[in-house]
Amino acid sequence: MFSNSTKPGQLAQTLRQEIQTGRLQPGQRLMSINDLSQVYKVSVRTVREALALLEQDGYLACRSRRRAVILTGPPQPEETLIRATLIQRGVVQDAYQTLRGLLPILLWQSGRLMKEADFDQFYRLNKKMIRFKGDHSWILSAQLFHGLLNYSGNPLFDDLYQNLEQACLLPVIPGYEHPYETMARHPQSRDFSTLLQGLQSQAPLAILNRIRHMIDRTQSHVEVYMKQLSGHFDLTMEPAGIFQWQTGPELNQNSKSRQIARSLIQAILSGELPPNSFLPAEKTMAEQYGVSVDTLRRALRYLRQLQFIRTLNGKGSQICDPDLNCFDPLASPASKRNSLTYLCALQLLCLISVPAAASAGKQLDFQQRKIIAARIRQSQNPLGELIDWLAAAQTSSSMSVIVNQIFQFLYAGGPYLYHARKLPAAGLSPDYQLDLEQVLTAMEQGQISEFAHAVYHSFQRLLDSSLDYLIQQGVGEAKRLRLPDVLPRVFLEEESESHSRSAEESFPISFPDGKIRRRS
Repeated sequence: MFSNSTKPGQLAQTLRQEIQTGRLQPGQRLMSINDLSQVYKVSVRTVREALALLEQDGYLACRSRRRAVILTGPPQPEETLIRATLIQRGVVQDAYQTLRGLLPILLWQSGRLMKEADFDQFYRLNKKMIRFKGDHSWILSAQLFHGLLNYSGNPLFDDLYQNLEQACLLPVIPGYEHPYETMARHPQSRDFSTLLQGLQSQAPLAILNRIRHMIDRTQSHVEVYMKQLSGHFDLTMEPAGIFQWQTGPELNQNSKSRQIARSLIQAILSGELPPNSFLPAEKTMAEQYGVSVDTLRRALRYLRQLQFIRTLNGKGSQICDPDLNCFDPLASPASKRNSLTYLCALQLLCLISVPAAASAGKQLDFQQRKIIAARIRQSQNPLGELIDWLAAAQTSSSMSVIVNQIFQFLYAGGPYLYHARKLPAAGLSPDYQLDLEQVLTAMEQGQISEFAHAVYHSFQRLLDSSLDYLIQQGVGEAKRLRLPDVLPRVFLEEESESHSRSAEESFPISFPDGKIRRRS
């Protein structure tokens, strides 16, 4: 077996899981090394090392200058496979519930950016899925979701979905009917025309109901599968780990150098490291953080790119006087990439803050709401405190991981954090202060829908101000990330309210050709 602690090990584990779930079939040729590198956002060297691990374990046959061929892998004892599946039971259930909350609003945003002609390819794919006679049509539905999310212009949408999808995959165990194959035999499960019509006509309730129905049915089949597995073995299960969001190298915030950079950014933003002061000598800082001088220099180079520090010959690294207007997002490819990463993270934060706020708000009683609102008001960094609380208050462990991960992504666009986390002396601007007060008032009064929308609006104001600045500087890619001022009410309401709507509201008018005609 291989270790999952390294990037080659993680990629090998992902591909091995896709072979075990039937997503990659024996005899099928794997993608080229370059394609794997692009799809999984890793280096070519990492792909080669992962393929070598899989060949060593009998999952691949590799030949020079040819694509690898999928093999069945080494035979494993049935109890080993069942134990490995059951131990992930909680993670799988949690990932499905997170998808249930996030996928509708992410798809809705993607659909807003699609033109009428863009839907034609998805209607064709849908017809192919309906006609498909094999047990693996569920693979086509995954392709449909990936394709739709790519229209968002935000790579984090599909990256997040891919990771949650990976957490839900289950191995095929001989002698047991796989839940995805069970669903695939019903044509209704393979028909996504209602979802496509809802996206095309921008009918959020149709999107919401179709996704929830799909995930509820899938999860019920998964639960039957798990019960069948657990019924034949008396296994004492250890608690499984939680969902992990494995990102590509351009988004990976977990390296030592990035961790050091984050801690220094926080110290600068809090005023602990004041403007015009100097950092200690590189050797001293390397010893302080327990890293090599090379690692520390990578962290400092990142801070220079973000214009938090500057190097003065003979004096060392000096903290820059914070001024957003001095930051040029086009100064280098790295600064442009960091700026767009920040905007993508902030846009995703705006959208997922809606289900996150609704989930967190429902858990609080009157006294708890008062205490938390007072703590946020008194914080030197109230919006940062709000994000920290949203992450900690999630009942879903995967949702908590996602909120925390997005907050770490924000550090890739460091200068813009001055919008969200002002220095103590500056405080929040009047507009942001008003937004925050609306958030906390709705929280105190227990108005969950109003609370969720106020949280969304407070982050959306930050997004808009940064978008306007980048667009003025010529970063055209930022235009696709703009969000509407008001979200559809259905995304803010209780689930019981959503399902009480009439069928006329839920489903748009359809015609035999599978296309949508907009209502007059």
